[in-house]
Amino acid sequence: MGSRPESAAGDAAWRDVTHVFFDVGGTLVSSSPGPAELFREAFAKRGQLLDPETVARTLRSPDLIVTLIQPMVRGRETDFYRSVNTRIAEHMGLREDDAALDEIHASFEREVVYRPYPEAVHTLKALRAAGYRTGVVSNFSHRLPEILAGLGLAAHLDTVTYSFEVGAEKPHPKIFKTALARAGAVPEKVLMVGDSYEADYLGARQAGLHAILLCRGGPPAGPCPSIHSLADLPGLLPGDWPRA
Repeated sequence: MGSRPESAAGDAAWRDVTHVFFDVGGTLVSSSPGPAELFREAFAKRGQLLDPETVARTLRSPDLIVTLIQPMVRGRETDFYRSVNTRIAEHMGLREDDAALDEIHASFEREVVYRPYPEAVHTLKALRAAGYRTGVVSNFSHRLPEILAGLGLAAHLDTVTYSFEVGAEKPHPKIFKTALARAGAVPEKVLMVGDSYEADYLGARQAGLHAILLCRGGPPAGPCPSIHSLADLPGLLPGDWPRA
């Protein structure tokens, strides 16, 4: 078993949970190469060499988010990601140009390979077998439903809610409220699972949901209940779970 909630009250508060929502990237699914590597390679081709850790740290900065304020019309994704990548490049003092920025977006479409984490399908199946409803709440493009179906995850999800469709990104409460309405659930009966302290944990808590942080590689970024693997999740919720 991984880390348990901070206190016994955490367990007690989850006794009425009926729905479990998941983030996608870093939670249900891994991607390779990662955003930092793609960004670094695009500018390296233009003679601008970047430290990988500096790029990764910059990409994690909440100050650089270009927030959606309305649903993203299909076909406008390139414009949106150009805005995002422009802010990142400017923050690092790079000489950005449209060709480099568009190459980063094209690389995501062309080169990134998505894979479900080994325990993802088993955890989703176990939750549904125990009577829980499952869903996704993700900051993602219109490709998400196709990706989830291709990875065999869609069949184990009751609802899928993503930012390009809703017009709001986590941690904004709008995307969580849309997911709740879609699932026919009330916030006090929903547990959000994700790997971002700001977007998933704080965003969900501010919207009234329960939340737990998935920390695969280290301690949580702030005080919160946490687990090290999705396989730890069923043991924290009531239900008849099969023994390993």
